[in-house]
Amino acid sequence: MYLDRTYRPRRRRRGLGRFWPLIVLAVLAIILYEQQPAWLAPRSYAPTAIPTRSAISFLADADIAYRSGNIDAAIAAYEQVMRLEPANPKPLAQLSSLYLILQDLDKSRALAEQAVALAPKDPEALNALARILDWQGEYEDAANYAMDALEIDPNNATALAILGEIYTDVGNWNGAEDYLQQAVDLDPENVMALRNWAFLYEMRGDYEAAIAAYDRAIAVAPYRFDLYMGRGRQYRVGLQDFEKAIEDYRKAVEVYAAPVTLDTLGDGLYYYGDFLGAVRELRKAIELDPTYGPAQVHLGMALYARRNYEDAAAALETGLALVGDKARIEQIYTLGLAHIYKDPTECDKALVWLRKALEIDPQSGPALEGLSLCQQPH
Repeated sequence: MYLDRTYRPRRRRRGLGRFWPLIVLAVLAIILYEQQPAWLAPRSYAPTAIPTRSAISFLADADIAYRSGNIDAAIAAYEQVMRLEPANPKPLAQLSSLYLILQDLDKSRALAEQAVALAPKDPEALNALARILDWQGEYEDAANYAMDALEIDPNNATALAILGEIYTDVGNWNGAEDYLQQAVDLDPENVMALRNWAFLYEMRGDYEAAIAAYDRAIAVAPYRFDLYMGRGRQYRVGLQDFEKAIEDYRKAVEVYAAPVTLDTLGDGLYYYGDFLGAVRELRKAIELDPTYGPAQVHLGMALYARRNYEDAAAALETGLALVGDKARIEQIYTLGLAHIYKDPTECDKALVWLRKALEIDPQSGPALEGLSLCQQPH
């Protein structure tokens, strides 16, 4: 091989030429940093404001909750509407109707009166007040408010249905039937009218027809727990069919577990003879609301039937103080007997209740028996 001995390899240059791309990038970076264009400047992010919910949206929520049997959520939504629109009578009237079927009559009346004070010519507010007045036995005033609603809105099926209920309560069954027929002619699926047809049949003693009317009402409003309670009452009181009554009471609890539904189920089990089951359901009712008087009274009766006299006396004492004048004579003398049986030396406590029972019925056998027990030496 031929070798060129004169060749000398070139020495590599060590200048900056080969770094010129990096130098350009560095200069650009310095310029950008100094100039701070808008797209390069750091951005400060402000939180997006959450829009305030409107009263209409809460009204929609309340209706959905009610129709799904979620009464607590419905009440909460109506209360939000009251907060947002204090001059709106609608949530007041709706809450009044809810508390009526929950059997909180005082709260129902206060809300209805407030609704009418806000809107004296609002048919819904007038109807709410008319119905609670009817339930409290103020029939003339109730009819006047329902008539006022009807005068403002002649095609108001609910006002006609309430008049039918009022006329049923005062014993004018022909007048009641006329108003109820007008109501269903205007609105065949008006739940108030269908329920009040059942009530009219019940007052007439036609329990089969009452059950059929409740069937129609439940088909329209299966979320109404009070309809199952009403139908159960026909089976229990009217037909003495306790098994079917308890089925309906359980359905009411399934729709809405509340003191009123649990108490109704517990009381039904008591009359069926299932005292242990009654105690279980009634204690659930009291856990939800210890101030619910009917459940305390019914628990006392069930405990007495199980011969747990000490707990029976305690529950009856609490319950009778809560229900006041609504107490029945058998509940009153049972408390007296419970005191005697739990401790025969407590006749001083027993006599208070035994004498109160005798004021209602001087010939009451159990009360007289209690007096006789207290006169025996211990």
